[in-house]
Amino acid sequence: MKRSPADLRPLLAIRPLRTATACGVGATACSRLADSPVWHGRARELGRWTAARQLRGRHAGLWSYEFDVQTRWGYYPSSMPNIVATTFCADGCLDSGTLDGSGAERLASGLLDGLYTGTHFAYTPASGTLIHNANLMGAALATRLAHLDAMPGRLAARLLDAARTAVSATVAGQRPDGAWPYGTSAGLGWVDGFHTGYVLLRLDAAARGLGLEHDKAIDSGVRYYLDHLFDGSVPRYYADTDEKPGRRGRLCGDPNNDATAVRMATWAEEHGYVRPGFAERVLAAVSRFVPEQAGLVGQAALTAPPVRRSPRWSLAPLLDALTALQAARSA
Repeated sequence: MKRSPADLRPLLAIRPLRTATACGVGATACSRLADSPVWHGRARELGRWTAARQLRGRHAGLWSYEFDVQTRWGYYPSSMPNIVATTFCADGCLDSGTLDGSGAERLASGLLDGLYTGTHFAYTPASGTLIHNANLMGAALATRLAHLDAMPGRLAARLLDAARTAVSATVAGQRPDGAWPYGTSAGLGWVDGFHTGYVLLRLDAAARGLGLEHDKAIDSGVRYYLDHLFDGSVPRYYADTDEKPGRRGRLCGDPNNDATAVRMATWAEEHGYVRPGFAERVLAAVSRFVPEQAGLVGQAALTAPPVRRSPRWSLAPLLDALTALQAARSA
């Protein structure tokens, strides 16, 4: 499905879905431009729709994907929450001001009771595997929730304690060369671009929120990211190669990886890791893979692989990256 040049979904009776994850990312992106009434309205609309999709019952306060998922390390159904959907949805709601106090408290309790293992934040309630980007998403979200004015003090303290422990677990898992493998279990030792970007962005956010000094880990990770996951200004999918191990075919041009590269390039400029203008060069390098620069009009939209037209995997992350770049240039 992901690699097919044609959209096979109609043949497989897969119906279009509006996903909370895409809307949450979109709400965050639009919130950066909220000085404009148009973008403010978009952020509020997306945020309200996302907030309404918070789970109830056993996993109250969290979010899930609207479809079943099979990865190389596990399976989870649409009824089960996961940390990635929860983080992107929660951030969108918080950025757009559409998550009320009770919703934030349910989220905090659900995060601690359903996804915190005592040592790290798990990807799903059914998995104890340490996935570094997922763990730091949980840590950064827990830290953000703990600092909300309306968060009860005892619950805030639990959130901060869990976040500190989780950050320590991933910092300890950094390789000597500065890289983080995807996870700690067998078969999860690869290093790719967008998950490395997630790790660095969330480690920075969590460390700042916790008042921790992890400059050495971040500096080492950024050096690895820039040296091994870019070819000049062109982002690589896997470290030091454009090939997936064991398969033929270039993977440069994966839309989520490209969008995360632009987002990371912007962040790296803001923190002094690269010279000014690097983000624009990365954007120029990846733009040839974007149908009509995401306008989705004309022949380019019709011939682009379906994954490039996916709001969740392509267009929402790209909007997030572009608004982050715009906000940085306007600051």
